[in-house]
Formats: sequence, C-alpha cells, structure tokens
Amino acid sequence: MNNNKKTIVLIVVLIALLAILSVLGYKQYKNREIDEPKNSNNVVDTKDASFNVNIIKKVDATQKGNYLISPYSIEIALKMVKDGANGETYNQVNNLIGERDIPTFMAKERINVANGAFITNKYKPAFESSYYEKLKKYNADLIFDEYNTPNPINEWVSKQTYGMIPKLMDEISPYFAFGLANAVAIDVEWDGAFKCEDTREQDFTKEDNSKIKVEMMHDSYENYGKYFKTDDATGVILDYRKYDKDGKQVFDEDEEGNYVEQEGTRLEFVGILPNGNVSDYVNSLTSDKIKEIDNKTQLIKDMKNTVLSVHLPRFSYEFELTPFAKILNDMGMKDAFDKGKADFTNIVSRDTMQKMGVENIYIDTAIHKTYIDLNEKGTKAAAVTYFGFAEATSAGDDRPEPTVIEVKFDKPFIYMIRDSKTKEILFFGVVREPNVWKGSTCSNEQW
Repeated sequence: MNNNKKTIVLIVVLIALLAILSVLGYKQYKNREIDEPKNSNNVVDTKDASFNVNIIKKVDATQKGNYLISPYSIEIALKMVKDGANGETYNQVNNLIGERDIPTFMAKERINVANGAFITNKYKPAFESSYYEKLKKYNADLIFDEYNTPNPINEWVSKQTYGMIPKLMDEISPYFAFGLANAVAIDVEWDGAFKCEDTREQDFTKEDNSKIKVEMMHDSYENYGKYFKTDDATGVILDYRKYDKDGKQVFDEDEEGNYVEQEGTRLEFVGILPNGNVSDYVNSLTSDKIKEIDNKTQLIKDMKNTVLSVHLPRFSYEFELTPFAKILNDMGMKDAFDKGKADFTNIVSRDTMQKMGVENIYIDTAIHKTYIDLNEKGTKAAAVTYFGFAEATSAGDDRPEPTVIEVKFDKPFIYMIRDSKTKEILFFGVVREPNVWKGSTCSNEQW
C-alpha cells in the first residue's frame, strides 16, 4: 500500500514538472518568435530602417518651404546602386542604407512601384551578366537606346508615375553610359471622402505669424478615424481605401458583415502638428518617436462620446530635391560621385572598361523629383529617384565638372503617407504654405 502511495505521489510530481516545463518552453518559443521576426513582403525588417529618419533630417535642414520626398524610392534606387558597387564604394552605400528586406506594394492603377535600367547600346554587351541577374530581382525594365536625348527616360518616368512627373530631365550628358531609376506612384481615395460643401476658405498661420487664406477641408469622425497626442505634437491618422493587386477596392468583412481581414494594401495619411517649430520637430525625429505616435494613437470609436473634427487644407505641389547629390555625399556616400574613386566593377569590369578606352564609371547625375495633389476625394502622389552613370576618360579630364543637381492643420505641418500594416514610409512631406486656391471649385468634382 505504501508503495502504491509512493508511486502515485511520484506520478503527480512528474506531471507537475512536465506542466511547468511545457509552460516555460512555450514562453521561450513565443519570445523567440518576437525576438527573431521572419522577413516577408508583409513585415518590415526594422534593422537599418533608420535611413528613413536620417534622410528626412538631412533634407529638412536644406529646405525653407514645402517639400516632399520618398525615402522608400531613394532606398530602393540606392540598393540597385549598391548591388553594382565594389570595395569602398560598396561600403559607403551599405553604411548609408544598411541591409533589410524592403516590402513591395502593387495595386493596378492605384499603387505602382517600378524600377528601370536605361542602358546605351554601347554598354549593353559591357554589363556583367551577374548584374543583369541582380536587376531581375528588382523586376527592372531594361531599356536599350542610343540615348542621344533623354526622351526614353522621360517617357518611362511619365508612364510609371501616371503622368504626374511628365519629364525628369531636359538634356543628357554626352558621356552618359547608363542610368538606374525607381518610380513610386499612388492614386488612392480616402476611406471616407471629404464633402465638397464643407470645404471653405479659412486662415492659415505661417511660421512668421502672418496669415493667408487657404481652402480648408473639414470632416467629423465618430466611428472611425484615429487621433494621437504626444508630448510635442498632436495629429490624426486617416485611412485610404484598401485595394487588391488588381486595383479593386476590398472590404475587411464577410457576407454577414463580420470583420475578416482580406488580402490587399491600405495606405494611411499621418498628419502631425508639432507644438513648436516644424524643423525642430523633424530634427528630433527618430524611429522610436514614430513608434510613439503609433503607441499613443487612439481609435475614435473607442473614445466614449468623442467626435474627431479634422480641418485639413487641400494642397498640390511638385518638388525637386536639390542638392540631392550633396546630401548623399554628406551622409557618407562620397566615392560613387568621384570619377577617380568610384568602383562599379560589379556592373562593368575593369578589363571591359580598358578595352572600351574608359578610365572609370561614376555617378554624375542624381535626381529626386516628387509630386502630390491632396484633396477632398483622395491623394495622388509620385516620386522618381534617378542615378545617371557617366564615363570618366583621360580625354575628359579638362572638361568642366558635371553639374551637381544639388489636427487643425492651420499652421505648418508634417505628413507621411505609409502602408498601414508595415508602416513603411512611401512619402514624407512638410507644408509650410498651402496653395492659395482661387474660388471654391471642389477638387472632388475634377477627378
């Protein structure tokens, strides 16, 4: 009998130990999943994602008025540049952007991300086959031409940006060898459009405290919309419609109206009103600060007896980032622009250059252009990042250096347009002075 009791006690103890070990093992497994997220097109690898914040700060320090950039476009274009670089040139670009899997987005006629390689017929056979293979992973369009004019490049840019950026450049270098570009374009509608009859002329206070009249859109939200308040800013997050890969709107619900997440891409507008100066806020920006916005964002539907009233001016402008090359140079990417130090031998080998009578290949043109039109119905925006590579020959040593192309939102504000799931920033901009619209023609009727 005593032996039976001992056996029972032993079994109970073993069961308890197994239960404890099981719980501990599960916790370790969960922690491992959190600490080591898997990379996919739906998950942003935040390692090295600080490039977004760094480029934003550098750009803001050079601008006095409205601007708009696409960190997303710049990073993708630089990844193509990096894949063609070698030695110290590679190290400098890699130190600038790091290494991470960048998510891709596509919704036909709504969201477009495209890459292009513009290669002169002369350099078509000179390219390393391994670099052609690398371009495949970007689904890059390979466009071969004599390139006596920039027309093929401009046509590609216009097509990929839905005509929002019809021309990238007026002329092309006589020493042009090839170019690499990324284009991003969106044409998305608000999940809940602003009503035209609620748009009216209101005051907007500029940084010098002077006032101008702007066309201010207005809407109130009880059941949807998001609001945040941090120590140094307030703002809103407004959703755009969700689209599938064919550009059709999708709804996160089943036939009975229950919430069921559907496959698709939804972008969101993040409007930020700093308590103080816009540039001071941007200068203090960090990845953690952006995360704080998300951590402190509240859904209006979860805030008892609360209505979110949003006043947002409609605006439209185009922007070219100058000095783009200097900004990258100041951030440590120096050798790529130096015709003596640049090393792009992963694209064209030294032996091939020698046979062609070319001393080196380097970046002589860097362009970043953007466009945005935000109105009652939605937002159209586009960006192009372009790097032109030229020959450096001994005969050209005495030629001139190539030209370096350097919550009531009634005061200057910041905005981001990003993917609502991954939080990847497609566009980042500052509005210091919205367009002074004449009359009250609602943009909603113009689309």
